[in-house]
Amino acid sequence: MLLKKQILFKFLLLTIVVGNSTHSFGQSKPRLNKISGYVTYNEFPLELVKVEIKDSKVKTTTNRKGYYRIEAPEKAVIQFSFKGMKPVEVIVEDITKYLNIGMVDEVNDLETVVIKTNNKKNKFRDEDEEDDQNIETAYGTINKKSVSYGKMKTIKSNSLNIQGSDLIETLSGLINYQGVEYDSRRIKRVRLVPNLSISNPEESLAIWDIDGSIYDDPPNLRVGEIDKVTVIRSVSGTTKYGMRGSGGVIVVRTKGAKLKKKKGGKNKANKNIYATGSVPYSTIKLTPSYFSILDTVTNDKEAYKSYSALAEKNKNSPSFFMDMARYFKTEKQLDTLSLKVLSEAEVLFKDDPEALKAIAYIYQERGLHQKAIGLYTMLIELRPSYSQSFRDLANAYAANKEYKKAWNTYLQYLQAGNYVLEDGIEKMVHSEMSFLYLKKKNASGIRENAEIKNLNLENAESDIRVVFEWNTTEAEFAIEFVDPESRSFAFEHSQEKNNDRIVDEKLRGYSSNEFYLYDLAKGNWFIYEGQNQKYKQ
Repeated sequence: MLLKKQILFKFLLLTIVVGNSTHSFGQSKPRLNKISGYVTYNEFPLELVKVEIKDSKVKTTTNRKGYYRIEAPEKAVIQFSFKGMKPVEVIVEDITKYLNIGMVDEVNDLETVVIKTNNKKNKFRDEDEEDDQNIETAYGTINKKSVSYGKMKTIKSNSLNIQGSDLIETLSGLINYQGVEYDSRRIKRVRLVPNLSISNPEESLAIWDIDGSIYDDPPNLRVGEIDKVTVIRSVSGTTKYGMRGSGGVIVVRTKGAKLKKKKGGKNKANKNIYATGSVPYSTIKLTPSYFSILDTVTNDKEAYKSYSALAEKNKNSPSFFMDMARYFKTEKQLDTLSLKVLSEAEVLFKDDPEALKAIAYIYQERGLHQKAIGLYTMLIELRPSYSQSFRDLANAYAANKEYKKAWNTYLQYLQAGNYVLEDGIEKMVHSEMSFLYLKKKNASGIRENAEIKNLNLENAESDIRVVFEWNTTEAEFAIEFVDPESRSFAFEHSQEKNNDRIVDEKLRGYSSNEFYLYDLAKGNWFIYEGQNQKYKQ
């Protein structure tokens, strides 16, 4: 089937800042990147986390603020470990400078746990007294209206009347499990959403939130102890749980139990985006504190003066300039000033590939393809071994209707020793070359030869191809697709859930993925995206 349409989403996830490392001249030793960052657990700093270069003697630990510094060459693996936490391994890229790590529990097979009840008043208000649209969880309130397609079901205590041998069995007649299975540790687990991973089916198993404590397998409870149960299947509903909740969450509130308060700290996430799950794209508002300084400005001259003062304080933050460019365009309708901000950012971050890539994304979003082409050309010079740079440049040429240059860029990619027809970026390049071959053959100046025929470019996969791109491999997020029949499918990009994928991206040099939509005649598809909150701007 021919490729009739291609949709491209680009994420500006400037949540981990990366930049150039120091160059060494006249030395045979590998160049060392000076890397620093913070290690946290549930947004709180972790002290004495062991940070070491794998297979070497280089190591350090985090201080009481969770901060560390270490030097490592490109392609080295930095390992973060702490007792009771799941180890994290990150491959160093040529541009890696800052790495902020959020650690998670290393889940063990628990012995029998007894949850005692008492007669103290429940912290939660009774269902009749509280807003029925809100569900209290370990990570705050989730609003039912924000969850896609009613994928949140609440079961009240008066519906519970059968006691099973365990909690899973007790609820089996009321919750529509897709399956009950045992994981690699022989722990009995529940599946709420389809398994989309052949290599690691455990990624999409559900977790349990019982009075604020998270379990893979829940402690048994008597029917009389349970106040209510809420089943959350959608990514837009499980955003607060991060990647760990991507397989769905079963929230159980017991009678008389009190949910422990988090100690200190404030959630700095954009509440318009995260507080209630997902919101329509058009309603997302930019809320960094520095915008309040500009809200009272009435003309271009004053706006630029205020911006200049702020820029001096934020000159090392690419995200500041992206925010300002969007603010001046969308909130103040000052297009000229917005472009001036982007131009100044180009100069400031001329040696920072990730920042330049983010600026190029904005240019493409605004239809300024020639400006984007200029930046992508620079990126190939800065990172010649990074395959994504060729894709970005070729796509920018195609968007600018320069199909011959787009085709030649793909050929340049192949001549650099890369391949197609495999997976990851190679598969995406094959899809894009197929589009040019089938739709723009004459305009692309394609010469038929044995090499081109061997690529099987006639083999396109679907009517609609959706491409997501992000500007840093360290970005953590989840994408949920909901088909016309309200079935949901999730793609998770995180160290915890999809580490093999991130390793592949770093080694092969790309940060994108493609998806194909089916059954388009049956109705609309909906797409939701949520960032992992442990990465803060």
